[in-house]
Amino acid sequence: MAELPEKVLEEGAKKCEHALVGFFVGKKILFWSLHSALNKKWSDAGKFSIHTAKNGIFVFKCESIEVRNWILDNGPWDVWGVHLALRLWERDLPPISSGFSKITVWVKLMNIPMEYWKTKGLIHLASILGTPLYMDLATEAKQMISFSRICVEVNADRLFPDVIKSKRRSGDMEVKVEYS
Repeated sequence: MAELPEKVLEEGAKKCEHALVGFFVGKKILFWSLHSALNKKWSDAGKFSIHTAKNGIFVFKCESIEVRNWILDNGPWDVWGVHLALRLWERDLPPISSGFSKITVWVKLMNIPMEYWKTKGLIHLASILGTPLYMDLATEAKQMISFSRICVEVNADRLFPDVIKSKRRSGDMEVKVEYS
């Protein structure tokens, strides 16, 4: 079996180190539509290129970690109303094998009891849905307490509940959930 020298692999990995892998949830988007839409949305972040893989999977090579992080931090993204699921590129894994068993989504939690309006309380609520990653600025600052927005990594093959129910001393609690 032939083996590529590690130096060649390192050089190739260097070109992809700030890449993202993505696909559209539920619908396919044509390359040129995607290219046009994302150039408008992401151009302020810096340079990136889009590459098609197989089965609707795209690789987004970003010129720097700052560009990649800007894309991740300012999502979720959609093109023509279709959600773009993104994940970090992983070395030694072909894009087609970059399973999307987990995706990141922004969730909007509403009807939150006041005693949950602290970081630990909001993270606890979001953790019922998946792994909380970060909150939007308004939620972090607790400026507007009619709802919170939290980015959560969820299992793609599970149901997305509309409510989080919990029993409390004062009775049942229902926090409403909306997904971006």
